[in-house]
Amino acid sequence: MDYDQLPPFVKESTVLSTDDKIKLALIDRLPTAMEVDEITTMPEIYELLNAFIGDHSSRNVHLQLKAKQYLQDNQLDMAWKVLLL
Repeated sequence: MDYDQLPPFVKESTVLSTDDKIKLALIDRLPTAMEVDEITTMPEIYELLNAFIGDHSSRNVHLQLKAKQYLQDNQLDMAWKVLLL
């Protein structure tokens, strides 16, 4: 994926650094909706999703922070899955 093809919510993120965004652009294909749904049962993701019910802004910030952790561990696929929740 080209950097310019990143979704607006990624390009405009204040949580993700430029380096994070460049890493995200390295992916060949985005995860499918089914692949994204599969991670919602992981305890750390389930907790995160339930902690911010009704507060979409905080939820999105925390999801981006979680994705940033995955990027630091070079888990590009997981980072995208979290961002696409």
